[in-house]
Amino acid sequence: MPSFNSRAFIGASLFCAVIVLTVTSIWLYTKQHSALIAVIHTMIGFTMLIVAIWHMVKNFKPLFFYLNPKKKFNSKYSVAMPIALCLSIYLVLSPILSLAPALQVYQFGQTLKATDKALEEESGGDKELKYIERSIKKQGAQGQTITVELKKGPYFMWPQYAFWLETIEGEFVQPLYVTSAIATNNFTNKVTARDPNQVFSSHMFMGEDAVGEDALVFLGEEPSTKDTRMRPESLPVFLHQLGVQADNGFYVPTDSKLAIDGYTGATMEDNFIYSVQLPGQLKGKYRVRFEINHSFDFNEFYSSDRFPEDPVYSGSGFSAQPSVIYQAIIDFDNAETLAQMSVVGRGHHSGQNGELYGDLENLTTALELVDRIIVSVSL
Repeated sequence: MPSFNSRAFIGASLFCAVIVLTVTSIWLYTKQHSALIAVIHTMIGFTMLIVAIWHMVKNFKPLFFYLNPKKKFNSKYSVAMPIALCLSIYLVLSPILSLAPALQVYQFGQTLKATDKALEEESGGDKELKYIERSIKKQGAQGQTITVELKKGPYFMWPQYAFWLETIEGEFVQPLYVTSAIATNNFTNKVTARDPNQVFSSHMFMGEDAVGEDALVFLGEEPSTKDTRMRPESLPVFLHQLGVQADNGFYVPTDSKLAIDGYTGATMEDNFIYSVQLPGQLKGKYRVRFEINHSFDFNEFYSSDRFPEDPVYSGSGFSAQPSVIYQAIIDFDNAETLAQMSVVGRGHHSGQNGELYGDLENLTTALELVDRIIVSVSL
């Protein structure tokens, strides 16, 4: 009759679990996210935890003897426990405090994921999580490199957004990236409501109450008349910081200077990793800000009839919920650090000013455009 040896079972189980966890850890670190691999990794991890606890219970006395620094082993005091404890504390705190090698490990993993994405796209495959990778280095740039990783939220479709750098006091330094429609006022599509009297009080393209394109009439593109369709409400905080005014007084760039400067491009409609090298070296703390806005995202408060006397809000832009502003503080004297951006306010619903409003209670899907944004600085 075969016998069951608990110690042999524990050893074999831990050995198999270590092999599986090693393989799945490497996969999750180097490849795009896979729900199947993540579930396998989690289940085996929990199983290993249970078996490890069982192992500790059965071997408590010898384990306590080895880990107790006051117990002598071969006539010497054991330092196994203090060393293991210090190492564990450092590995836990290094990502939180941006200590080496956490940042390097993270950036290397993101590079591997981006490479995997490129290979996957070349082969015509599909992945659950993809990242677009783009970098800008202007000729003669000698400054630090700012890298932004954005993971989109469930309502991220075709938003307009801008990243920019400013001092801690709020003085505008330079744009980092601006979607081309904003940078060149290139809103060429003409859209109108099929029924002018219809009131929209929910997201028009997502959700159970979405009315979709059936409620709209697309009149085609008219590039020649784009300057009659300005969108000052799109990113009012950024546009007022930029300080470029059109002839009608709106803070909207119409001279294509941003495009010439090279800090603009098409809306990246997927998760992305964006890097830009600054023209010159900076010192001290600055703040990176990000403003994002999405048309057609009405809700109960920001309905299409909320501000009937406001020609911008009630105009042809289907402005809906106002822009949302994120912020992170970075320190150029302490490079190789990570900072997660957090929401700090919203813009004016029709772009009448560049103030930052702190009341967010009436925002809904606008707060779900972004899942997370991580900013890092490197030399």
